[in-house]
Parts: sequence; C-alpha cells; structure tokens
Amino acid sequence: MIKNKTILYFLDYGKAFGGAANTLLQQAVLMKNAGHRTVLFFSDYFGQGLHEEYHKIVNRLGIKYEWMTYQMTSQPEDVDLICMDQNYEQIRDKIASYNPDLLHSVQLNPCVELISRELKIPHIMNIYPLIPEFFTMEYMDIFPKYHICDSWYWAKKWHQYLGTDYTCIRTVVHRNDSLAKKELRKAHVRYICAGVLCAGKNQLNVIKAFHRALQEGISGTLSIYGYDESAYAEECKRYIQENNLSESIHIKGFCSDMEHVYTESDVLICGSNRESYPNVISEAMAYGLVVISTPVAGVPELVKDGENGYLTEDASVEAICRKIVAFDRDIGQMRLKRIKENSNRTFEQNHSPEVVTEKLLTYYEHVLKDYKNRPNFKIAAIKITDIREKFASIIHIFSDNYSRFTEPHRITLKLWYLYYVKPAIEAAIDRGAAFYIWGTGKYSAPVKEMVEVFLPEISIAGFIDSYQRGTFLGYTIYEPDKIRKEKDIVVFVAAVSGQQEIISQIEDIGMILNRDYFILSARAW
Repeated sequence: MIKNKTILYFLDYGKAFGGAANTLLQQAVLMKNAGHRTVLFFSDYFGQGLHEEYHKIVNRLGIKYEWMTYQMTSQPEDVDLICMDQNYEQIRDKIASYNPDLLHSVQLNPCVELISRELKIPHIMNIYPLIPEFFTMEYMDIFPKYHICDSWYWAKKWHQYLGTDYTCIRTVVHRNDSLAKKELRKAHVRYICAGVLCAGKNQLNVIKAFHRALQEGISGTLSIYGYDESAYAEECKRYIQENNLSESIHIKGFCSDMEHVYTESDVLICGSNRESYPNVISEAMAYGLVVISTPVAGVPELVKDGENGYLTEDASVEAICRKIVAFDRDIGQMRLKRIKENSNRTFEQNHSPEVVTEKLLTYYEHVLKDYKNRPNFKIAAIKITDIREKFASIIHIFSDNYSRFTEPHRITLKLWYLYYVKPAIEAAIDRGAAFYIWGTGKYSAPVKEMVEVFLPEISIAGFIDSYQRGTFLGYTIYEPDKIRKEKDIVVFVAAVSGQQEIISQIEDIGMILNRDYFILSARAW
C-alpha cells in the first residue's frame, strides 16, 4: 500500500455543505488517519466563511485547510472561464508549493485539472449523477480522467462520456455498534425520510404512500427532515394539511443533528427517483434502521429486496406503499430479524471506515502506477494557454462590458457554453428565426444582458411566461402557446424553477436542445 503521500483535497465552496462535499471530506479524514499528509482547500468563490459542519469536523480533527478561488461544477456545460483565467497561476503556485503526490476534487474542477497536467500530478474527481444532454456538445477535453463514484451505475456512465478510469467506493459512516441492535415496537414505528424536499427526492409520493399505508392499518409516524423552503415543500405541506395528517406525518425542516434522529428512529424510507447512492441509506444502516428504498441508480447494487432491506418496484405511490405494508407485516417475524442481520453485514462490507480506507488506498495506489504508464494523462494536449487563446474574444467582450451586467457571476458561468452553442444560434439568425426568452424570474435580466452583449445581431421578440402577463424589461410577455403559433422560433430558457416543465413543453413540439432552445440559466437536474 502507498505510504507517506501528500494528498491535496479540493472541496466545495466553504459556505456550502452537502453530501458530495461530506464524502470527500470523510475520505480526507481517512487518509489523515492512515498516516498521509492531507491538506484541504475550500473555495471562496462565493466568499469566505466555513459552514458549521465543516467547522466541527476540521476543528475536531485538526486538519489543515486553506482558501483558494476556484469553481467546481457537476455539469460539463458550466465552466467559469473568467475564474480560471484570473486565478490559474496563483492556484498552480500554491499546489506546487506542497509538492503533492495526488490531487482529489469534489465534482468537476477544470482549473485544478489543467494544473495537474502542467505539474504532472494525477487528479481524481468524485462525481455522481449526470444527464446525457450534458454531452450534446463536443467540449474541449479539460475534465479529469480518474474518477471515484459511490455507485457503479454512474461510474460507468461517466466513463461512457469522458473515458474515465473509475472505481466505486461507498460512503463511509462511523457508528456505535450498540445502535445496530435496536428493537422495533410494532405498536408505534418511527419512520423517517431525509433530504432536501424536492422532486428528485420524491417526498410527496412518500407522504402519499405512507397515508395509504395508514389507511391499510399500519401504525407509526413519518418525520421528514431536510431544507423545506421551496414550492415543492409547500405542496407536501399542503397535502398533509388537506388530508388531516398532521398527527402522523411531520415535516421537520433542516436538522443539524441527524445522529440523534437516527438514534430515535426505526425505518428509513428513501423515495428518490434521482440519486447516485443516497448517503442516508448508509447512515441508516449504521444506526440499525430498516431501509425501504426505491431502486434508483446504484441502490440495487447493495439493497436487495427481502434480504437486507425492502426495495420497491419503482418510485410510485403504490410501489412505496406496498413495501411499507410488507415491512409492517414482518415486524416480530424471523424474516425481519434476518433482514436486519444482513443489513448489518452490508454496512460492514461496504461502509465501515476500515473497508473504505482499504478501497481508497488501493485506488490511489492504482492511479499512481497507472499515471506513470499513460503519458496522454500526464501531458494532455490542452493547457491554460489553449484556453486563453481559444476563448480570448468572449473573455474580452465580458471584460469590456462588465459594468453592463447586473449579476456578472451568472454571466461567467455561461460563457463556455455560449461559445459552443453560438454557431447554432448564428444558423438560426441566418434562417430568420424569432428569439424569445422564457422566464421572468431572477435569471431573466442576466440572460437578456447576455443576449444583448454577446449576440448583438439578435432582436429579442419578447418574453414567454406561464404565469406573468403584460410587459417585462420593456418587452411583451407572451403565453407558452406562442411557441406553437410561430413557424420558426428559438427559445433561451431563463428559469430554474419549473425548468423541466418548460423543457417538456418545448420538446413536445419537436424543438431540440442546442438547436432550437438553449438553457442560459442555471441547469436544474
């Protein structure tokens, strides 16, 4: 196994803390505990200041950390060229000062990837779901070639598009073994659901399924934990209120002490329809909870129905309800005892610190050896000088017009994408298409400014919105039916909330991404 290595970890923005960031942070902790020199970097891209959870971990463990200004993204179409151009040398010199053996980033970190090529140091990314539409454009190869994922499902998908060398390493969870032996009380089972309330986590279907299971005679309560300030969360709350479920189903909001919640709970319901491998499942196993989950992405790789948990057929209300009822019937039976014992073994074999440490060290060793034998990984053709040359014009236009932008950071995230879709937009201009901006929210002004500055030959025909009428920013607002009435139109999507519904309406009439419509707001996925 590798010994006495220096590993630099590039985490999320310091003020943010999520599952992906926590996974990389925990991997850094394991390497520190294994005797390696580990240094954390947080990005001050959105300002300095550490999230409370980061504070607790780095202070408790005494891990060294520093600040840098870099952009990371989960989407190959959102690369901040300006941030890269302005900070490259400073980041490169800081990295070089540590003389590291390995670089390891959360998500895509194009700036660190280019630096790794210049300094000839292997660079690994942790990244999870994708959508195929990310790769409808053929971008420059500035993305990492080594990849750690928490599911084989998504690891293979990234390999398909980026040609990565990959492995699957599950999330690590530390636990108190006594908690894995908790006993269930059939009279009142405590179910929980954890994660930000959103369509991808599918809590509304979980609520409806639990409601139906109550009607079928189960006993218990369902508590839902996670950020709950969204239209989707309001829809969940409304269903609970309208169906008089406030005594049985509770939305608790964000919780900073999930350890206590797991300790006081019996069953985790994971209803997600978009995930990689939900960390809440490994946490639930660690605390002795029974897992009921949808078969999303990498979950079926570990959770086997009737063996170590309950796996639904799909993410529908009916399917989730059936497994809640099946679990309820098994309380007190040998079948459930066996499921819990198998769940404990699954945890030990995949999520325990000892196992994850060994797998991480094994992959690091593989990368170090592999990198020496693959010069195309070490000295890739594309360097920062290529970036600066290729995108010089669009960078200069941005700089010259900086004062015109109300929110420059929203513009910088789309320059890379705009460069690549510009030929398709110019083709639409040549054929006489009419151009509309869909959405009148917070991204609408930046999108309008983007079009005016980088595509001055376009005359904006108006805005489209499902809810607003009248005028906006000096233009008429049209109903969505407008796209069905004109022969040749192009739409710039300027909305995040409801983005998928907008895309569905656009594609229903045969419009194609990056030909007839372009997403110039942040991507919702």
